[in-house]
Amino acid sequence: MSKATIIKKSVLAGVLIAIGALFSMAAKQYGPVVQGLCFSVGLFAVLCTGAMLFTGGMLAIRAVWDKESTLRAFVKASSASWAWNLVGAVTIALMAWCMSFDATAIAHAKAMLPWHSLFIRAVLCNVMVCFAVWTYRETQRSGWERNRGASLVLDALASCLLPVACFVACGFEHSVADMLYMPLGWLQGAVSMADCVRVILMVTAGNVVGGIAFAWMVRE
Repeated sequence: MSKATIIKKSVLAGVLIAIGALFSMAAKQYGPVVQGLCFSVGLFAVLCTGAMLFTGGMLAIRAVWDKESTLRAFVKASSASWAWNLVGAVTIALMAWCMSFDATAIAHAKAMLPWHSLFIRAVLCNVMVCFAVWTYRETQRSGWERNRGASLVLDALASCLLPVACFVACGFEHSVADMLYMPLGWLQGAVSMADCVRVILMVTAGNVVGGIAFAWMVRE
């Protein structure tokens, strides 16, 4: 992809995941499972639009192992995706702040978690995210949806609903979602900038490990 395409697709992914996170916040009175189902709209939109999400993008490490790309290209693309996901998510955080979405409790709870808990939760989260993305891509590659007459949109929805509901309900950590929650919590005075940086970077590290581990485990 060109640099401009990577930027716009990555910003879009950050925006979509952040909107899904806001939808999840709006449904908090209905319990964690419903919140997870609402959050899945973010990944659903990413799959439908082909946006570049940092977490699901960890599956691209398979191209390095298969000698179809280089590690340098993978790191460069992943870093760009992460940075522009951050831009998209923070943009939505600023809008949410203006609309008085309250993320104080969420951000404070995340800031109170020890580093090892954040890391493990992030590893498990990206196992589920990559499982959803892998399921969707494998379905498209096999042409299964054409054989059963279902639409690409329904395949995307079926692929992401349960995995996303699972990681949200279990309290796992998604770095791009935290790019919304933590800055919004900071704007509302619930956490410090140091808390934002610590949480986002630790969760990012866990997401990387979880995504690459999943890619390795499903590799033939």
